[in-house]
Parts: sequence; structure tokens; C-alpha cells
Amino acid sequence: MNIIVVGAGKIGFTLTQYLTHEGHDVTVIDRNPERISLVNTTLDAISISGAVDIELLKLAGVGSADLLIAATNSDESNILCCMMGRKLGVKHTIARVRQQDHYNAVMLLRDELGLSLTINPEHDAAREISRVLRFPSAAKVEPFAKGQAELVEFKLREENPLCGLTLKNFHGKFGRGTLICAVRRGEQVHIPGGDFVLQAGDSVSVVGAPKHIHALFKDLAIFKKSARDVMIVGGGQVGVYLGQQLLGMGIRVKLVEKDPAKCRTIKDLLPKAEVICADGSRPDVLEEEGLRDTDALVAITGTDEINIILGAYARSAGVEKAVAKVNEDHLINLATSFGLEEPVQPRFITAQQVLQYVRSMENASSSSGVEMLRRILDGKLEVLEFRAGVSSPCVGVPLRDLPTRQDVLVAAIIRDGKCLIPGGSDEIWAGDSVLAVTTRRGMTRLEDILRG
Repeated sequence: MNIIVVGAGKIGFTLTQYLTHEGHDVTVIDRNPERISLVNTTLDAISISGAVDIELLKLAGVGSADLLIAATNSDESNILCCMMGRKLGVKHTIARVRQQDHYNAVMLLRDELGLSLTINPEHDAAREISRVLRFPSAAKVEPFAKGQAELVEFKLREENPLCGLTLKNFHGKFGRGTLICAVRRGEQVHIPGGDFVLQAGDSVSVVGAPKHIHALFKDLAIFKKSARDVMIVGGGQVGVYLGQQLLGMGIRVKLVEKDPAKCRTIKDLLPKAEVICADGSRPDVLEEEGLRDTDALVAITGTDEINIILGAYARSAGVEKAVAKVNEDHLINLATSFGLEEPVQPRFITAQQVLQYVRSMENASSSSGVEMLRRILDGKLEVLEFRAGVSSPCVGVPLRDLPTRQDVLVAAIIRDGKCLIPGGSDEIWAGDSVLAVTTRRGMTRLEDILRG
């Protein structure tokens, strides 16, 4: 596909990285020569330097493009850019909209503005964090099939009864409607077979219905109730969105922010939260505000290093769950070395959302296309949700007889509201949602799970 990305900041650069890796032809526009230079030296994309206007969009070929993505730091510019693009002939547009008042208005007027999709990295990051806080035992929780199935990642500690277990014995002892579909061990990621032996330190991804995953965690004696008291350090957009979501779930929120002006604004936006105007990077402040009595700490300041240190300090103070927002890739390993499981990276969450939309565009004429896409385990594996169409060659054939690729695992089938962990004799039926786990990139149809 021919795609134009306006804005080569962190979000735009990451989107371009994902899209070029998938084989799309991408043109990047940015007014900052340094960002354009970075694109030229690191990505296989065409770049144009300059401020966006009608003539520049024409130069970039927007009229013949399949998709225009406006991802600058200005909501107004992004919305205007998409409107100009639609007027010049592009059929699909995606706008990044960050500010809450803009976001709410754009969601209401999306059809009138001609937007195909609106992305809000801060809102998406907050939603990701809130999911994890609902399930503190997990490092990551990904819902599929409208919540009828979940993929949950957690780390094996030495006392976990799964340590030393061969996977073919998993169902007999702990399975109960769940499947271990992926394991990260060190730098290696595996789609494990029956002879795979689990070890302490492994990051394990399990799929199943929510009730079955809860039952598994209880059997493993690692189940923890949803956080009820959460301390947020950082009063930026993510902090405000997260506070709203947690308060809506009945969770008590204490938000620490050192900027007095921000505190006043936050208090207006979050009247039910306790807003503390203080330097949350100071341990004495956290202790004074009851860190040791809270269920979870979320560090989402504007500095990755501070977020990592705060998360590590919270864990050392006995806080059950610590979540840190980390933007820079080179700091992820540092965060995990401090015991912080799966730091939240807003730009990657947003990139996944856009990539899912692009794949759905590619397969719009098919009835067996991608419904949902998630990348897990540092992006090394993809989990895709497909809808099985009547004419799909995968329908009506026992899984043991399907010539599936070696790098693909059919992990679950969702049928009539129930999540099934399939065996060799099970079949995919028309209308089923099918979850597939793969190391392969670029799958857009259910038929892609088959050998060519």
C-alpha cells in the first residue's frame, strides 16, 4: 500500500518503522530536517522536508495514496491535514489527537471530519495500565473477541509449581481451559511444543477465557485481587486519562504532581481523586503519602529513568504492583532488570492499533480478515484474531489435518460466546473467531496460517 505519514516524531517514526517492515511504500513529511535525516539514514522510506500545506501534500502524491496518517504534536494540524487529504482524494485518514477536549469532540464528529481512525497514544497507554491493575498477577493482559478470551503474560518465579513442568503434562495438572502459547526465555521467544520444559525466569503467555485464567492463577497460588488503592506519579495526559478510568472502576486514586498549575487543572478534571502537589520523585514524599499502604504505584513522569527508579523503589518497599512508562527502547532491559514487568510504551501500543487497521484495509474484500492484532514479548510474536468466513479453506477440517505453518499455533477458537482450547480433532466453523500466535509478520487472512 501507498501510505503518507505526516510527522516524524516518536509516534510517526515508529509507525513508519512498522509499516515499512510490512512492505508498504511510505512517504514521511516533517518540517524538522534532523528528523528527516534520521528517517533517511534508518528507514526504507521516502522523505520530504517542509511544513504541510496543500502543495506539499500534492507533491507527496496524497491523491493517489491509500492512507494518510497525521501524527504531529498538534491536534489541530493533524485534523486539518486529514481534511485537506480527503479533499485531495485520499480515501482513508488517521489523525493523532491528544488533548482530552479535542479527543472527545473528534470522536463525536469523526464521520463529519472524514476520519477513518483517531489515535491517542496517551489514552491507549492509560487503558493498557488500567487492564494490568485489574489483574495485578500479570505483566500484561490482552483482551480478544470482545473480552471473551484473554492473553495474559506472567513471569515464573522459583516457587511457581509450573517450574520444571513439561508442557504435555500441563493440561492434566493445571490446564482447565487454558493454553500456554508462548514463552520468552532470555532473548529467545518460543512457541513451545509438548516436550518444552518450563523454567524459573520464563515469561509465559497463556490464553483462555477470563474465568479459566483466574482459576489457573488460583491453582498456581499467584492470584491477586484487583488493585483498590493506586498512587500515580505524574500529572500529564496519561495520568489524567488513567485517573479517570480508575475512578470509573471504583478504585481510589492518589495523584502526585509537582507543578501547582497542573495540580489545579487535575483537581478540576479528577474531583474524586486525592491530588498531592509535591515532588513524587523523592522517596520521603512517597513514604509520607502512604506508599507502603497502596496496592500499586504507576510512574508516568516525563522522564524514563525516574519512572524506572520509582517503580523499583516501590517494589523494594513492598508495593504489590509497580508500572512504569518507558519511551526509549534502550531502557527497556534496564527496567526489566529492576523487576518491572513489561514497561508501558505508548508509541508501540498506538503502532499496533494502526497496523491492525492497515491490515484490515488490505483485506477489506475478504470475510476472513484480521479482527484484532497484538504484538507480545517485546514485539517478537504476533497474536491475531481472525473471523472465519464460509468460503475459508480452514473451515470444516480437523486441525490435525490442516497443513498449518510451523511458525503458527492455533491457540483458541471463540464460538457462541465460549473460548475453546482446540485439540487435533476440533474444527474451525464459519463465524468463529480464531486466535493464532505466530512469529510470522504480515498475515492478513485466516488462510495465511496454511503452508503455501
